[in-house]
Amino acid sequence: MRIKRLIMHNFGVYAGTNSLEFKGNKPVVLIGGMNGRGKTTILEAVLLGLYGSNSFAYTESKFNSYGQYLKSYVNKADGSLESFVEIEFSMDNADSEFYCVHREWEGNSQRVREKILVKKNGEENTFLTDNWSMFVENILPSALSNFFFFDGEKIAELAVEETGQQMKESVKAMLGITVLDVLQGDIGRLISKISKENSGNQDLKKLEELRIAKEEAAASLNTVDEQLQQMNHEVQEMLLNLEKLNFEYSVKGGGILEQKNLLLKQRTDSIAAVASSQEQLLELVAGEMPLILVSDLLKDIESQGQIEHECKLNNMTLDKVKLSYGKFGDKSDAITSFIEFMQNEISACKEEYLYGLSDSNLFQIIALNLDGLKMCSDKATYFISKRNNCQKKVDDIDNSLSVDIDEKSLNELFESIRNHEREITRKQIEIDNLEKERTSLHGTLVMAESEFGRYAESILSVLESADSDERTIKYAHMAIEIINLYRVRLQERKTSVLAQTMTECYKKLANKKNLVDHIVMDSESLDLHYMNNEGVEIAKKRLSAGEKQLMVISLLWALAICSKKKLPVIIDTPLSRLDSSHRQALIKIYFPKASDQTIILSTDSEIDENYYELMKSSVGDKYTLKYNDTTKNTTITSGYFGWGGNEE
Repeated sequence: MRIKRLIMHNFGVYAGTNSLEFKGNKPVVLIGGMNGRGKTTILEAVLLGLYGSNSFAYTESKFNSYGQYLKSYVNKADGSLESFVEIEFSMDNADSEFYCVHREWEGNSQRVREKILVKKNGEENTFLTDNWSMFVENILPSALSNFFFFDGEKIAELAVEETGQQMKESVKAMLGITVLDVLQGDIGRLISKISKENSGNQDLKKLEELRIAKEEAAASLNTVDEQLQQMNHEVQEMLLNLEKLNFEYSVKGGGILEQKNLLLKQRTDSIAAVASSQEQLLELVAGEMPLILVSDLLKDIESQGQIEHECKLNNMTLDKVKLSYGKFGDKSDAITSFIEFMQNEISACKEEYLYGLSDSNLFQIIALNLDGLKMCSDKATYFISKRNNCQKKVDDIDNSLSVDIDEKSLNELFESIRNHEREITRKQIEIDNLEKERTSLHGTLVMAESEFGRYAESILSVLESADSDERTIKYAHMAIEIINLYRVRLQERKTSVLAQTMTECYKKLANKKNLVDHIVMDSESLDLHYMNNEGVEIAKKRLSAGEKQLMVISLLWALAICSKKKLPVIIDTPLSRLDSSHRQALIKIYFPKASDQTIILSTDSEIDENYYELMKSSVGDKYTLKYNDTTKNTTITSGYFGWGGNEE
């Protein structure tokens, strides 16, 4: 199936006649428009044209009647109060067989009457007109349409801890399991009818009572499941609101208000640390630190001191030599010459005396030059850095404390946060109680099914010799048992294939390829379980909001693949709440491969010019929805936000 044309006349924000024609041979169609400009209206027009009162857009709406729903879409701009939608589609790309369905109504009467006209290959077809609802159900059942025509915002809502009951029912329908339920229900009604006609048979009466008890137990369990689904949905909404409130509280300075006393103590401690560092710096300044300024002079003094010290030693040595020479009897010329030489050297040295340092003073200077001044410098650097860091901390705290905080508003927000937390806690307690009730009801259902099965088996032998009605009941019960067995095996096989396909789809889209190794779907509950490469289940809370959305998209994609139906896909608000990496995955991988025809209804912030360039090669037809603030109506123009026309 491929949509060729959509015409809307006085429908929603579209005044007069507006049409969208899809001629391109590329898989993606881009329809751009700002919020409130008519994108969702296009999706609802397609659903209305195909399904009428069976459209999930109507069944999920707030309207009490189909007439009110139709009336709400009448655009009154031209005063005619006449509206219609028309869809033309082909069953294959060759256009060898194409259909046109036309629905029109007037909004000027109390009771709205809808007229429908269907054409096949351009000619009016009375049979299709009278039986359109049955015909379109064979192409794409209305219960499955939300797998192909969906709102990206609702994808985020579906990304919850467990597979919702509505989604489970849709999955069963897509897998062909619902047909078995319908067949079983029809057989049950046949048994009930025959049992009433044979009310004198006490065995059949008892069997009917057990069957009713089993169905009532199943209905009670289903009611609790719906309550659980609703309650979980409410909790998810409240958690989102709580997240928004906490963010607002933080932005308005709630964190500073809560930490005010702590910040004041930290400020006092930091000021004390600044003073301590300054005092230690002053001690250094009063000591050796000024000598750092004359470190080069100290090195010169050390060198000169060393020379003078050596000269002293030579003088002392000469004195010793002279003393020994006086006592030595042999006064040779050589010794005399040596003494004269040494005297001359010492005399020359004495001329260079500058400081006359004592040995102790020379030692002190050597110690300072060796490491004393460096240690003093390192200490000074450390104390200065410590003082500056502590002062910066004081400044930062002062800046935080100087923020203008509306304490009254913050206190109100804080109370609202606490109320939300208390309500979430209360809801979670209710959920826990419902879970316990569900466990009990499930046990009751199992017992009722078991008792029904045992009793049915016990009377089958009695019915062997009964008349045709009794044999019918016997075989009907046998058929139910066979259907139950077949359903279990069919569900196991198809859920396994679906889970494998979903795993493949998810790995194509996910940026964390190794997080989830494979997905398992429980064949009975249809709950999804995400497993790592060691076969250990990954807690769903470990998945980000974007990853959970990708899981739902992967499920929808896998269901479309497993259905083996070549049908168009329409996505409204396609990239809701997804980060850039996940958006690129959808744009580059999912959109071009979702279907032979994927119609995307997007804003310019979801698919901007950069994203458009990434998917340009897969895009055929492009349209932009232009809104007139004066007339309050939308018109359709060619091209996607001015980034090119409808070139191939």
